Amino acid sequence: MTSFSIESVQLPFLSRRAETVRDFYRRVIGLEELADAEGQRLLFSLGAATLSLSPVAEVNRAVKPDYLALKTPAYDDILARLRQAGHHPVCSLPDALPRVMYVKDPSGNQLAFLG
Repeated sequence: MTSFSIESVQLPFLSRRAETVRDFYRRVIGLEELADAEGQRLLFSLGAATLSLSPVAEVNRAVKPDYLALKTPAYDDILARLRQAGHHPVCSLPDALPRVMYVKDPSGNQLAFLG
């Protein structure tokens, strides 16, 4: 059986919210930002994979917000930073396994964090 892993994930973001989106992924979630040679996308490291955020003028039926699930040992830290930043994630019960929380980024992309 062939083993698969994610190389990259691409999500849209509202171009007018670029700095808010950058701050969300860098400061609140804690991802390392990578340089984009073309200077249009926001790129972040996901370990061996890359999160590529592409700017769009508006989110509509043709450009739907996508979904990304990330497994993390920093679940409690991310939850605390989200709450401190004014976000209100929807969380599973504390004794559920795996623990999961859902939150939308500033462009409406749905994120899930599994701890």
